[in-house]
Amino acid sequence: MDKLFGGIIGAGKTSFIGFTHRVAANFYNEAEIKSGVFSNNPDECLQRGLELGIERDRIYCDYSRMIENENSLPHEKRIDFVIIATPNFLHYNMIKAFLENGFHVITDKPMGISLAECLEIKNIQKKTGMVLALTHGYTGYPMIKQARYLVKSGRLGKIINIIVSYNQGWLSPLINNPQTFKTWHLDPAISGPSNTMIDIGTHAINLVQTITGLTPQRVCADLESAIPGNQLEDNGTVLIKFNNMVNGLLHASQVSTGEGNALRIKIYGDKASLSWDQEFPEVLEMMNSDGTTTIFKKGISALCKDALNASNFPPGHPEGFICAFANIYAAVFKAIRCHKDNQHSCPGGESGWDFPGIEEGITGLSFVEAVIKSNQSTDKWIKI
Repeated sequence: MDKLFGGIIGAGKTSFIGFTHRVAANFYNEAEIKSGVFSNNPDECLQRGLELGIERDRIYCDYSRMIENENSLPHEKRIDFVIIATPNFLHYNMIKAFLENGFHVITDKPMGISLAECLEIKNIQKKTGMVLALTHGYTGYPMIKQARYLVKSGRLGKIINIIVSYNQGWLSPLINNPQTFKTWHLDPAISGPSNTMIDIGTHAINLVQTITGLTPQRVCADLESAIPGNQLEDNGTVLIKFNNMVNGLLHASQVSTGEGNALRIKIYGDKASLSWDQEFPEVLEMMNSDGTTTIFKKGISALCKDALNASNFPPGHPEGFICAFANIYAAVFKAIRCHKDNQHSCPGGESGWDFPGIEEGITGLSFVEAVIKSNQSTDKWIKI
């Protein structure tokens, strides 16, 4: 199978997410990164590109030049897709430009910093027919696919209530010493109208949507900042009414002192319930109505097909965040190959192509904007 060629924007030396994208794209040996923009500083951009083994004439200082030059190359040499791993405010213009110029796009969330931007991207994607994927990487874990299967097959019965939380502690040093470090996440001009909800709250909502198929319909939100002078929220709690009359609670915080990356979800049905913790991702607990518990572990034969296919190593051999991201990329690459073969309806996993895309991006920004409106309103509930 011929490799797909890709470019990346935002894979600087200190970029954790840039590293994650690069490794995930190459994980299954299906693709090769051939070009990129690695810094807005020309010298740093060139140095970083050379470090990553990129040919000098395919290291670019801006994405417009990248589009122009890549489109001038012979078809067999130009990139098929671009990875966008930049701060939030840059996403919309970059996604728009690459789609309109015939490149598939794999982008970090959010798609834009407003719902209007996301809806415009949807229109552009529909016109161009190019593939657009949104890297909510946690959906790539085998146990998330197993949880989705259990819900879809009726093992939980009617969903009654959902509790999802995402707690990080990386901003907590700023509470008592705001000068400890600076981050673009707290700058509204770069992050957008939200910090914590747009950064990690959207991951929590996407996890609910992926597993249950439910989307938020109304919200009642309480946002706040523990960091002095912070213009955006750094923690908040949201009551949610999902479709099918399902109640939910979402708590997200980046000032939860001592926490690492605690994304946790509990889904309660009238027959059974599920519990999953991202920091222990290879175990899914199903609590039965008789008080017993069923434990599903990554790699065992009792898992559904999608969960087994997403497991790279035998049972007992841990795999984690990079592998989950790689599963997203594998699904995207399948869609790109079908597009190249003019097979636009090739099925993916149980949820279509089995990677987050435009509709998930729209759900995320719809949720964020409703949460902000609710927090500022005296009304109890805000309709999405």
